[in-house]
Amino acid sequence: MRLACKGRPVKTSTINRDVANLKAMLKKALDHSKIESNLIRWVKPLEENNVRERVLCQEEFESLFVHCTASLKGLVLIAYYLPMRQGEILDLTWEEIDLKTGFIRLGGHRTKNKTGRVIPLHPRIIEYLQGMPRPINGGYVFGQSRRFNRKAYNKAVIAAGIVDFNFHDLRHCAINNLRLAGNDHFTIKEASGHKTDIAFQRYNLVTEEEMKGMKWLDLKQGTSGTMDTYMDTKAKTRIV
Repeated sequence: MRLACKGRPVKTSTINRDVANLKAMLKKALDHSKIESNLIRWVKPLEENNVRERVLCQEEFESLFVHCTASLKGLVLIAYYLPMRQGEILDLTWEEIDLKTGFIRLGGHRTKNKTGRVIPLHPRIIEYLQGMPRPINGGYVFGQSRRFNRKAYNKAVIAAGIVDFNFHDLRHCAINNLRLAGNDHFTIKEASGHKTDIAFQRYNLVTEEEMKGMKWLDLKQGTSGTMDTYMDTKAKTRIV
């Protein structure tokens, strides 16, 4: 089982995964008569409530971007505009970037669900990448080490006056902003790599401000104000 690291408590989801792995190991041992019983077979997983409800407005993001070090700016910019995971960004290669067509193309070996996907590039990211030195032989965009400087990132967050905002929250921003821009869910899911609506919904935060703009059928322009919703389900007699 995993222990708390650097003062950070172990997440409930991490505990559940570890317990599930242990259950599977003991089951296999039981199947091969290595043990007499699986004592944790009936242990129920802990209830998880790790949905993040924090996204940045444009002003907050610009403040964060300004306070980022040069080595962080590209990572943060891509994470804010594109629905990519941290590992996908860190391991990004020049060969995966198609500036002519404006896409990032990830193979199945590069994604969490092992399915390749195509991600459109935001104009601001294209401009940023065009300004970066590009080696003749390609290679990794953000250096060979491909390590995320969490300390520098947290320092930038604090300097920007932002509270409780981790790097993965930028992915929430990207997905939420794509929805607010009017893109349909199918297109966004194709870019983000989500396979289920449940996982996708975790990344969307509907604010009260949005709720104020709720559209009402009877108030739509061009309607009479009433709508007949009655449906006659009785079998009709055919007249010959």
